[in-house]
Amino acid sequence: MDSKDQREELRTLIVSRAVERKDEGFKLTSGKISTLYIDLRRLTQDPGGINLIGELILQKIRELAPNSELIGGMETASIPISTAVCLLSAKSNQPIGAFWVRKTVKDHGMQNRIEGNIRKGAKVVIVDDTSTTGGSSIQAAEVVRQYGAEVVLALAVIDRGAGENFRSAQIPYDYIFSESEVS
Repeated sequence: MDSKDQREELRTLIVSRAVERKDEGFKLTSGKISTLYIDLRRLTQDPGGINLIGELILQKIRELAPNSELIGGMETASIPISTAVCLLSAKSNQPIGAFWVRKTVKDHGMQNRIEGNIRKGAKVVIVDDTSTTGGSSIQAAEVVRQYGAEVVLALAVIDRGAGENFRSAQIPYDYIFSESEVS
């Protein structure tokens, strides 16, 4: 299946299985209220859905940031996506490792803020399922930079208008679908 067919198949899955509407609205992570809610966890926890998401994100990385070494983002939305990309990339001559950023430092064990394969100087892609303001991804990027890694790209499966905030944060940004393509 080519990328155009994969994209259309994923769009169809999102529209049929992940989009909810409610007149009184849903409170989003950003704090905004929207009558439209896109619950991509319904697809990131589904074998077919996560495979399509992983394939399309990996294609975007190869196109826009081909020297990327790691992918991750803020818990929990980024975890299945970065894991899928990590697994799919293992079949190539340029595997991409995965990590995830905790919202707060663990109070036991190693007390890590980042779990997984982060290292100084690594070229990193930050990923999220949906991005309204980009707040979670921008926060993850700040933590990654504190570890000495370089954020080369931020990606979302669905963009809900975060582009300007990424430009302000000086983070290259792209997405698979705009909100209007799936609503």
